[in-house]
Amino acid sequence: MSTKNKFTGVLIFGAAFTIRLILFQSSSITETLGSRVEIVTPVTSFTRLTEGLYLFENGVPPYDGGAFHQAPLLLAFFQLLGYLPVIFTKLTFVLMDLILAYCLMNIAGIKQQLYYNFPKLEIELKDNVPKEIDPWVVTGFYLFNPLTIASCLSKSTIIFTNLSIILGIYYSLKHNKSYGMFWIAMATYLSFYPFMLFLPLILIFTNNVESSGKIIKSEIIGCVGLFVVWLSGLLIFSYFLVGSWDFLGATYGVILLLPDLTPNIGLFWYFFIEMFDQFRSFFLVVFQLHAFVFMVPVSTKFRKHPLFSIFILSGIMAIFKSYPSIGDASLYLAFLPIYSEIIKYMRYNFLTTNIFCYCSILSPIFYHLWIYAGSGNANFFYAITLVYTIGNIILLVDATFAMFRREFDIWNPDLKNYEIIQK
Repeated sequence: MSTKNKFTGVLIFGAAFTIRLILFQSSSITETLGSRVEIVTPVTSFTRLTEGLYLFENGVPPYDGGAFHQAPLLLAFFQLLGYLPVIFTKLTFVLMDLILAYCLMNIAGIKQQLYYNFPKLEIELKDNVPKEIDPWVVTGFYLFNPLTIASCLSKSTIIFTNLSIILGIYYSLKHNKSYGMFWIAMATYLSFYPFMLFLPLILIFTNNVESSGKIIKSEIIGCVGLFVVWLSGLLIFSYFLVGSWDFLGATYGVILLLPDLTPNIGLFWYFFIEMFDQFRSFFLVVFQLHAFVFMVPVSTKFRKHPLFSIFILSGIMAIFKSYPSIGDASLYLAFLPIYSEIIKYMRYNFLTTNIFCYCSILSPIFYHLWIYAGSGNANFFYAITLVYTIGNIILLVDATFAMFRREFDIWNPDLKNYEIIQK
């Protein structure tokens, strides 16, 4: 690493660390963010985690109260952390963010190496044209994203899921099958929905081997076997930790069956508040399948670009999971600068940026009008969550179009100035 890169790294990580640590000193900021429905959910709330931890430490089953819906390993981790001064809890969330950003930087570097021999546009082959975005930009984009900072200060446990996902991607790109499958199993164990990313990770391994059917088959079997072993081990260890299987219903059951209809920035809560009981089971299946139905087609279409598949599927996960938060959005948005070459093809950058700003301002206002002022109703807040969802969908569709258009221009250089029209 050059002296310039070392200085850049110290500057970025130092500034990110300092900003978070200073803001953590304000209890009013952390308490406000920790109570915001846009930032924390029933399955990521640190307040609910402390309630479960209190029950656990006093010999009461933590899942009996109906308030705690997080994985048993988080209980064990924060129980150990409880023996240290409170500052170490804050430092844990800050360090998680920094480690995640460092892994993103390495993922960006590995992606550039993998794409070095990929076909490129003619203009990208010229010496005076910048080839790729600096990985440090990817790091800075994540660390200084307001969504990331707010999620960190709220002490939302979504950071553990996000870090597990990024570590799974990182080790898969490093061809470490055991670690790669362990971390994606950990992410699935913590939040269930990251299972969507299992197929793209398999494609990372199969794309790096010879095109022999037997070798590819052995790679797939190896990945599936390791994933099942790691996930089973985590579940069994959790059973011995809490002494029962009650955690399955209190964690994955809550995620899938949606008994807690606390408002959030997702699509589920308002819909199922208004839903008649006789239709609830049917629409639960429809809504949950809608999140996973994109897994195979997206992975298949972008089988040569599994990292891009992860970007798109992470965005879909952030939209269609049952309890989404801005922490989910901060994860998938971190992949966008990694594919900086498609940004010039995206058509709605200004629109999506304004939608995110619009929602960031109006969401807390509408929630206040509904819950505190009493001058609004649930429609106010749900309307702005729909706008937020539309913004995410536009961004993902735009990125997908940009990827297709760039591929088209590479293979059809004579037609690159023509507009593609579907009839």
